[in-house]
Amino acid sequence: MDDLKHERRAVSFVMASSMIEGGFPIFINQASRVFPMMFFAGVTTFIGAIFHIGILTHQKKLRQHLPLKTWGFIGGVTLCNSVIALLFIFAGTRYTSGINTALLMQSEMLFSFIFFRVIIGEHISIRQMIGALIVLTGTLTVLYNGSFALNAGDILIVLGTMFFPIGNMCAKKALEVASSSYVLAVRHIVGGTVFTVLAFLYEDITLQMFSLVWDHIYLVLFYGIIVLVISKLCWYEGLKDLALSKAVSIMLGYPIFSMIFAMVFLHEIPTVYQVLGMSITIGGLFILVKRSSPSTLPVDIV
Repeated sequence: MDDLKHERRAVSFVMASSMIEGGFPIFINQASRVFPMMFFAGVTTFIGAIFHIGILTHQKKLRQHLPLKTWGFIGGVTLCNSVIALLFIFAGTRYTSGINTALLMQSEMLFSFIFFRVIIGEHISIRQMIGALIVLTGTLTVLYNGSFALNAGDILIVLGTMFFPIGNMCAKKALEVASSSYVLAVRHIVGGTVFTVLAFLYEDITLQMFSLVWDHIYLVLFYGIIVLVISKLCWYEGLKDLALSKAVSIMLGYPIFSMIFAMVFLHEIPTVYQVLGMSITIGGLFILVKRSSPSTLPVDIV
């Protein structure tokens, strides 16, 4: 009975994270139409860092003596997931729709398959090859969307997801020693610093930008607290009592929530190609995660 209770609790945590992550691509797409994106990323990432530092302080885990190897892994996930990948995604989302942003971010699973199965050399089963081809077909369907004209924003988003598998591998190694909030705090501090420096170097930052923060505080708080703090902690809490394959399978439903967020907040109606592409991609993802080794699956979503 206790095991069943723990599993239901874990499923609830992962489902909550999935719902929140569904809103992530929609809200950053809307934020890109209001803010200079590097400025927005810098402000919100620092907010997330402050909250994680507060959690560590409350738990008296602010000081953690970590081996140099673990710091290397933390650096890897920070560089790949919190800097490079987000630079591509933030740059690309302003040139495409919120729904496309959500659907194309599922390309991460395809690149995870390629990275772990092809580059590292793990055994590739026929089932996994079929799943990867189905995911690729779904991604191409979304990219096609009625014409063969390639959107630069779509390509940037897909390129951004290429870095997640490397970062996720580093995260998995780092979390064997460091706590979740510690890894996330470091990621957000470094990421926030990089984005802030880039904002002042390449964007026209004025005092008016800070008034925009107040005017659109719901966008700032959603990404800075709901996504970067609550969603990430729900995800890791769920993983404690769930098999990774089951947790990822639940998380794969987030594009459905993305479409709901897009229709409500952006008034975007999904096209036939987007719905078809999402259905094909989710089918391929379920094939990929079924009986896959844990190393193939993502440790973190963004």
